[in-house]
Amino acid sequence: MMSEDNLKGPNGEDVLSSVRHDAAVASTNRFYEDHAVEYFSWTFGAQTQFVLDRFLSHLPAKASISGRDLKFFLSRGHCALGIDASTALVQMAAQHSGAPCEVARIESISYEDRFDGIWACASLLHLPRDAFRPALRCLNRALKRGGTLFMAVQEGQGEAILPDGRLYVYYSEDDIRKSLDAAGLAVDELWTSQNSAKAVHQPVWINVIATAR
Repeated sequence: MMSEDNLKGPNGEDVLSSVRHDAAVASTNRFYEDHAVEYFSWTFGAQTQFVLDRFLSHLPAKASISGRDLKFFLSRGHCALGIDASTALVQMAAQHSGAPCEVARIESISYEDRFDGIWACASLLHLPRDAFRPALRCLNRALKRGGTLFMAVQEGQGEAILPDGRLYVYYSEDDIRKSLDAAGLAVDELWTSQNSAKAVHQPVWINVIATAR
């Protein structure tokens, strides 16, 4: 049995039992500001079609959506708003998609009863653990009752600061179910996936579609 101090994250990195969260959040923000162009290029061709279609199957024909894949949502006839903590990424997202975008942290958004759907793909995993449930409550408030949330986080234990400065917080399926329930969201679907089964230290993603109660 491994002690918490010796845990390994899904990418093989050392997992820390505690981190200085203010510094970790700042270094995470700095990474996305400093590497916005590279990150946009890395994620531009991500194969998310299957999950996007799965998410949209839960929404009305003409839905209002907050999420990353703005151009795709617009192409399907939905009204989309992009939200990101990085000014540089917001500017690129707006230019690429033509959708309105704004700079904000997930845990501080103040919308109420606004969206039919929220697409939070690989974004909540950068929040300090104690900010996770408050952020889910913010998202629940922003959704219309019966609205749909998609989220994806990495499976594991503890939390880590990667060599590039980004904070990653890992969860179990049980953690996710309990946190969503506490935030007023009901799990409709939960499944795990990997980007590539052939890669070494490939992270396992916990994917969830949940409904605002």
